[in-house]
Amino acid sequence: MIYGVIDLGSNTIRLSVFKYEDGKIKLVQNKKTIAGLASCIKDGGLTEVGVSRACFALNRYKTILAEQNIENYSVFATASLRNINNREIVLNEIKERTGIVPEILFGDEEARLDFVGVKRAFDLTRGVLIDIGGGSTELVLFENGEIKRLASIPIGALNLQNKAVKGIAATDREIKKMKKIINKAIDELQWDFESNYETMYAIGGTSRAALEISKELFNISAEEKSITKINIKDIVNKLRSSDPAEYKPVYKINPERIFSLAGGFVILNEVIKRFGCEVINISRNGIREGYFIDRILNQTNNEAENNEN
Repeated sequence: MIYGVIDLGSNTIRLSVFKYEDGKIKLVQNKKTIAGLASCIKDGGLTEVGVSRACFALNRYKTILAEQNIENYSVFATASLRNINNREIVLNEIKERTGIVPEILFGDEEARLDFVGVKRAFDLTRGVLIDIGGGSTELVLFENGEIKRLASIPIGALNLQNKAVKGIAATDREIKKMKKIINKAIDELQWDFESNYETMYAIGGTSRAALEISKELFNISAEEKSITKINIKDIVNKLRSSDPAEYKPVYKINPERIFSLAGGFVILNEVIKRFGCEVINISRNGIREGYFIDRILNQTNNEAENNEN
C-alpha cells in the first residue's frame, strides 16, 4: 500500500508518502512548504492571503501525487483551521479552489495521534510528549505506555512570537513576556503536576531545529537523536542575549524559522522545567505517522477482519 498524508499546519504544510508492506511502514517521500498561516490571522479569521497560500500548497501536492500515480491520500488540518472564526468560509474556499475538504483535527485528537505516531518509533514507558506547532502545542503525559493526561494549548511557536516580538530577533524582555504567556496557559490546564518526568519525547519543527542547533553548537555527534535540558537552556540564553555574537549563530543554523524559533524554544524550555525533564528524545515520527496508522491502517485491517467474518 502507498498512501499520501497532507498535514495543513499553522506554520508548515507537509506531504508525507508512506509505503506499508510486510507489517512495516516506510516514509518514501516528505515535502514541506512554509506557509506561515498563523501569521495570516486578522480579527480571529484566516485572511485571503492565508487561504491562497494553503490552496497553492495543496494544489502543488495534488500535482506531485498525480504525477506519481498515487491516488489514495488524505488531508487534515490542525490549529491552522480549528482556531479560526471563519472556518466554514475557509473550508468552502479550499474545496472550490482545490477540490479538497480537509479533516479538522481537534486538540485532544491531535495529541492522541501524536502519541500513536511516536509509540511506533519508541518503547514508551513513562514521560512527556510535546508537539510544538505554529499555532498550538500538544502535551501528553503517559505512564506504563498508556496516556494519563493529554491536552492542546492554543499557543504555538509562530503565534506566540507574533504576539510578543516586535522585531525579527526577540529581546530579553520579549522572551520574558513569552514565558509568562506559556506558563499561564499551562497553569490553566489545572493538572496536578509531577516534576519528575525525566524523559521527554518531542516532535515538530521546533524540536527538529533544537536537535540541529544543538549538534552545531555543542559538538553532539551527527547520529545522536537526544539532547539535554542544559542544551535547550543554553540556546534560550543565547537567544535572549543582547550580544549579536551570541544570538546570530543560532539563527544562522536554521534561518527559515527566524520568525518562530524563539517562541518555540521558550515553549520547549518552560515545559521541560515544569515537568522536570532531563533528556529530550527527538522523534521523526509524529502526527502524520499517527494519522496513517490510526485512520488508514487500523481502518483497513478492521474492514478486512469484518469481511473475513
